[in-house]
Amino acid sequence: MWIESFNLVLDTNHDGAITLAEAWHIFAWLYLLPGNLVIELLGGIPPVANLLHIQASAATGYGSLNGGLATVVSLLIWLLLLIQLAGLREKWASRHQGKHAHRSSHFRHS
Repeated sequence: MWIESFNLVLDTNHDGAITLAEAWHIFAWLYLLPGNLVIELLGGIPPVANLLHIQASAATGYGSLNGGLATVVSLLIWLLLLIQLAGLREKWASRHQGKHAHRSSHFRHS
């Protein structure tokens, strides 16, 4: 099964070096990857693709990839990931803060 979203050309002009413009293209590809994968998944389901006017399959072409819907979906996925990571960081910090407080009171001399 071909997944068009994973198609990335690192060196677009084939000069053997990655320029700043190509690095920006790689960053944009990484940012849009989650949304493109969702759009491509939905594009593979004909009733859903017709309902949402998605063109993201070999039969219809890949016109919806890197578009507005893919950008919005990617933004939502990245925001949810950041929120989850922030929550994990808070849990980790509170868990370790409690351990340090217990250790510090154990070694104090009164």
